[in-house]
This record gives sequence, structure tokens and C-alpha cells, in this order.
Amino acid sequence: MITFEIVTLIDRPVKEVFAFVTDLNNLHRWQSTAQEIEPASDKSMGVGATFNVKGEMLGHKLEGLLEIVEYEPDSRFGYRAKMGPVTVGAVMTFKPAGTGTKLSMSGKGEPGGFFKIAEGMLAGRIKGQMEDNFARLKSVLESGA
Repeated sequence: MITFEIVTLIDRPVKEVFAFVTDLNNLHRWQSTAQEIEPASDKSMGVGATFNVKGEMLGHKLEGLLEIVEYEPDSRFGYRAKMGPVTVGAVMTFKPAGTGTKLSMSGKGEPGGFFKIAEGMLAGRIKGQMEDNFARLKSVLESGA
């Protein structure tokens, strides 16, 4: 089992950060592993909504299903994804911090197949990748792009 926690401060209001993060059409703008995402159900964004996702990790193409498991507007957003042999779950919390947002993410992953063999190396790479993703998110939102 791989676990990680990441916290960043973004100089944008909570409402704006939450709206950007939960609009999964923006995912490719800040998540390095995400390549394509499309709805898998007719359910609007919220708990139970599902999405087909395609991505890449350590040079391996992955496809799977992402399900929204927590959704509290301007407060919490959580998902669980099964992509090939890897299962990942994460919860993000959004809290006011001055005029900006304190964004925290806690997650865990269960690698299988090839990824299970590389679990030790994978743990550090995933945490580093998520830190890079949060830095990219901060940059995109603060630049207004």
C-alpha cells in the first residue's frame, strides 16, 4: 500500500479552486498522468458519478474507471480509480487561508502486476509526481490561465 499527503496554498478563493479541480475537463492541465477523461454515466458531478479515464504511469498506458466518492461543494472532493492493475483513492479538502485556499490531498494506492514489483520505487515517484501536479495546479490557477 502506498500512501501520500500533500498540502499547498493557492492564492485564489476556495470557490474558484474547487470549481477548477472538480471540472474534470481541466484534469489534463495539472495532472501529468491524465490524458483523457469522459463521463461513463449520465449522473452529474457528485457522489456516484463515474468517468472513463486513460493515462500513463512509468511508461505504461493505463485505462480504467474513476468514481466520485465524496463531493461537498467548496469543501471536499474524493475519488477512487481502478486503472489496470492499480487502484488509487484520494480525498482533497479545500479551506480558506487568508484570501486564498489551503488545498490538502491524502491518498492511497494499491499497485498490482508490474507495479507491485516496483512498489518501493513507485511510492517515492508517486509522491513526487503529486507534488509536481500540485505545483502545476497552483501555477495555472494563480496565473489565471
